[in-house]
Amino acid sequence: MSWKEIKKLPHDAIFFLSIGPMEAHGPHLPISTDFEIARKVREETMKMMEERGYTCISLPPLPVGSCKSLQGFPGTMSIKWKTLSNLIYDYIKSISQHGFRYFVIINFHMDIVHLKGIYKAMKRLRREGIKIVEPLSPCYFRGELFEDIRGEVHADVKETSLALYLFPHMVGDYRIKDVHVNFNVFNAMKSFLEVGAEDAYIGSPSKGNKDYGEKLFKKMVECCVNSSIMLGEGKIKDLPAKIKILIKI
Repeated sequence: MSWKEIKKLPHDAIFFLSIGPMEAHGPHLPISTDFEIARKVREETMKMMEERGYTCISLPPLPVGSCKSLQGFPGTMSIKWKTLSNLIYDYIKSISQHGFRYFVIINFHMDIVHLKGIYKAMKRLRREGIKIVEPLSPCYFRGELFEDIRGEVHADVKETSLALYLFPHMVGDYRIKDVHVNFNVFNAMKSFLEVGAEDAYIGSPSKGNKDYGEKLFKKMVECCVNSSIMLGEGKIKDLPAKIKILIKI
C-alpha cells in the first residue's frame, strides 16, 4: 500500500502484527517454527475477520524474540526483553500516530521473558489510548487453547502436528525418540542443555499428525478472532493473574 492508501483507511481498521523468534525446534522443525505458525494464524484470522466486515491490515511481521533457554543451539537468535519491548512500542506507536487505535499481536512463543517484553510494550501503549491485545498466551495459560498433555513442551507432538498441517514441506524426519524432562520450580529457568534436552526438543514429536495439527490450528484462530472482536467492543481477555505477577506487569 502507498502512504496515501493508508491515510484513507478508516480509523477503526485493525492492524495485525505477527511475531516470533528464530529458535531451535529439535532436529526436525525449522528455527522459524513459532514465526511461521504465528504468520499462518494471522492470515486466517484476518480472512475470517474480513468476512465479518472488519477492515484488517497486516503489518510486516517481526522475526524476533527472547528465547534464552535455547541459546546453546546454532540458529537461535535471542534479544533482551527490553529491546523487544522498545521495538514493539516504537513499531506500533509509529502507526498509531496517524489516528489508528486497534492492534492485535499474534504471538506463538510462550517464553515468560518474551511475554514480558510484549506486555510491557502493550502496557505503555494502552496508557496512550491504544487498544491492543495479544490473544494466544491468555488462551494458552488459561487452558483454553490446547489440552494438557504431560511432558509435551517444545517441538513436541503439538508443534510437530501444527507444522505437518501448515508447512509439511519444512518438516524433517520427526520419527525420533521421545524426550521427557520433569519440569519444576528448580529447573524451569534452566536451559534445554542443562536439563538434558540435547536435541532442542522435549516431548513426543513422532506422535504428530496433520489432523491433530488442523484441530489445534482452528482453536488458535478461534481464540484470535474472538479476541479481535472483543477488542472492538472495548473488552480484553488478559493473562491470568499469576502470570502477570510472574512477569511483573
